[in-house]
Parts: sequence; C-alpha cells; structure tokens
Amino acid sequence: MNDDSLRKESRGKFQWYADSIPVRGCQLDLPLIKAAYRELTTLTQKEGEAIIAKLPRPEEMSEDDFAKRNTFLRDDAFRVTVSIIGFDGETTYGEDETIFDSANLPQPIKTIFFTNATAFKRHADGAEPPNRFYTWLHFDKPPLFDPNPLVSETTQNSSLVEIKADDVVYFRAVQNIVTGRLCSKRKFYSVIHEKFAYDIGLWFIALPYALYWVTVYNDYFFPTDSTIASYRVAFFIYASGMCLILYRALFMYLKWAFPLNVLEENKDNATKHRVVLGAIVMGLVISGLTSIIGTLAES
Repeated sequence: MNDDSLRKESRGKFQWYADSIPVRGCQLDLPLIKAAYRELTTLTQKEGEAIIAKLPRPEEMSEDDFAKRNTFLRDDAFRVTVSIIGFDGETTYGEDETIFDSANLPQPIKTIFFTNATAFKRHADGAEPPNRFYTWLHFDKPPLFDPNPLVSETTQNSSLVEIKADDVVYFRAVQNIVTGRLCSKRKFYSVIHEKFAYDIGLWFIALPYALYWVTVYNDYFFPTDSTIASYRVAFFIYASGMCLILYRALFMYLKWAFPLNVLEENKDNATKHRVVLGAIVMGLVISGLTSIIGTLAES
C-alpha cells in the first residue's frame, strides 16, 4: 500500500542537519543495542504521529477509511527494521525489539544493521523519511597477517551511525542515543587501532629495544678483536631487519587479539591469545630490564 501523501511529505523540506558518528573501540552487548533500538523506535513512532497528523484526507475517502489507513500507516511505516548477519552470511530480519532475544540469531554475529528508512519507503514510493538514521555495527577482526604496506593507517571498520534530519530536535535526540548507548563503553586499548599507532610503537619502543639487543649480540657473536669481526655490519643490518619484521607480526597479532569493536555474545576465543601476548610482552620487558641492569652494574 503506497501512500503518495507520505512521499510528498518526505520531500517537502529543504534544510538539513547531517552527521556521521563512528562507533569505534566499543564493548557492546545485545541488551545495550536493544536499549538503543528501543529508544530509536520510540523516537520514530513520535515522528510518525507528527507526519500522519499532517496528512490531508482525500475527498473520495470516508472518515472511517481514513482513520483505518492512518492506523495502518502508523503501525507499519514507522518501524525500525533490523538485519543481524553472521560471518557465513546467514541473516535474521525483524521489525521489533524481540529479534534481539531470539534463539535463532546467527553465531557469531558479524554485522547488525537497523534503520527507520526501510519501513517508510515501502509506503512512500521509495522516498526516504525527512528524519532518518542508518546504523551499522560491525564485529569483524583485522587479518592476522596483513600484507597491506600502509600499516600506519587506522584499522578499517565501517561501524557508524548516519543521521540526516530537517528537525534539529530529532537530530540531537538521535545523537544523544548513539553517544549515550552505543558509544558509552569504550575500550582502553582501542588506541592501537588509531592512525600512527604502529609508528609510535616502532620509534619509541620496538626500535630502541631491538637496537639494544642487536648491539648486545653483535658484541657477543662478533667481538671487535676476533677474526670474524668483519661480519658485524652484516649481522647488525640483518638482525635489525628481522626485528622489524617480528615487530610488525606482533603488532598485527595484537590488533587481532584486541579487535576494534567487541560483541560479548560472540564469545570471542581470543582470551588465550591475549594471555600469550601478555606473557610475550612481560618476557621482553623482564629480559630487557635484567640485561640493562646487569650491564650498568658491570660498568
């Protein structure tokens, strides 16, 4: 049932407010997402009441039929539709909050998408509502071995909420729901996914650490007064390069074990990898401090 009045209403305004809010470095769960969905649904229903109140009654339609049509539109055109997609492409679709309690959701969940535009467009000849939002929440991980040479770039993740509205009150309300719900639990380690995190770790931690150990072992394997001292330069260059390769592998492993966005219901098995990473880092720190202290004590 398409309604031309809805289509005209959706195209009748020209002043817009727009925003794209990234959802990055957040710890989420289905109850939290459900709460955000519920608030956005309430906002959508209020918007529907305002739009329907402005619809004129066609002359050929009786008051009773007009009331029935408006009741139908109020219930069917102003919904927030949800798609929950698994890593294998399995998708569960719904139009109310009970979808988040379903026992048949794909596991693990890769993407959750919801919007108020889909339900509206089926009654407005494809026109979008004057106040709308699109929400994408992605829970995929960066590759464990990333051949991309641009390792300094931010970790790719397109989780965001797009808002476009001609009503500033609606616009601010959606912003507050997104920041107050979806972006409320940020993880402290999300900094590793930001731009230049790799470079900062390289220049201020990894490279000084690597150069120290390469120098130590250079003196150990190739003393300056030995017959193989000429290999010192070759060893220094090769060992330094290998350390940089190991640092990159460790950094990719770190980003994989601590993904950008986490959904608790996915029951991520990366906990044991985090323990391994913690043991590796602790071992490197202890060995480095022990060696430095020993060297200073001998001097």
